[in-house]
Amino acid sequence: MVTSMKVNYAGTVPLSTLDWTGKSAVTIFFRGCPLRCPYCQNYPYLEGAGLVELDFLKEQIKISKPFVSAVVFSGGEPLMQEAIIPLAEFAKILGLAVGVHTNGCYPERAAELVERKLVDKFFIDVKAPLDDPELYGKVSGWVEYKGASVAVKRNPEEIAAAVAKTIETADTSDLELELRTTVIRDFIGNEKEISRIAVWISEHVKNKEVTYVLQQGIPEHSLEEKLRKNRVLEREKLLELGKIAKGFLEKVRIRTREEGEEII
Repeated sequence: MVTSMKVNYAGTVPLSTLDWTGKSAVTIFFRGCPLRCPYCQNYPYLEGAGLVELDFLKEQIKISKPFVSAVVFSGGEPLMQEAIIPLAEFAKILGLAVGVHTNGCYPERAAELVERKLVDKFFIDVKAPLDDPELYGKVSGWVEYKGASVAVKRNPEEIAAAVAKTIETADTSDLELELRTTVIRDFIGNEKEISRIAVWISEHVKNKEVTYVLQQGIPEHSLEEKLRKNRVLEREKLLELGKIAKGFLEKVRIRTREEGEEII
């Protein structure tokens, strides 16, 4: 087992009941992401270095072990870093379930986790309709973002294709799968866009146990300053969007700061 490796680390939540519905988890946040979604709320994690030894994170997981049943790797983008493989392996040795929050840009690493039986659930962002690469590029910040520090430069078509491939890998693995869209008023998530996403999922995902979640974005916490003045989409409106998605999918939920997670 690998014991010596640097990890670009952002932080740990020792005990979370929010990152994996129905489970108590220790959540490890990785630093770095290839995207620059304008509404990103974890934007302090997108860049910079917070290098720690692999053993430091193993100890974080070990400390939480008596109180949790799972570890969740989040970020940033956890699949950017090779360290997720030995960390997932360590968590499995401890008897913990492993969940991964991902933007879907690294299908090869997702496949490696599946092949080695090191993951139990994927939580994959579907930021926009996957059959509309131009819109996906806008929502993921790729079309306008000019920063030179992005780790992997891809055009919008490549991003959408990578996300679709990651979803396919998760879908054919017989693992738990949650797909989720963050809704921001006047930016992404109107009725037509949610319908298109739900239709795509219904046509491309064979696992009927897949859960589709509409998340209430909080514009005031956005990476892009001009979005911070947008009003939060009301719970009632999110419920309407959830019902639209429910017309195509069996399992739909919404998440709001008012009521938490609700089944549609």
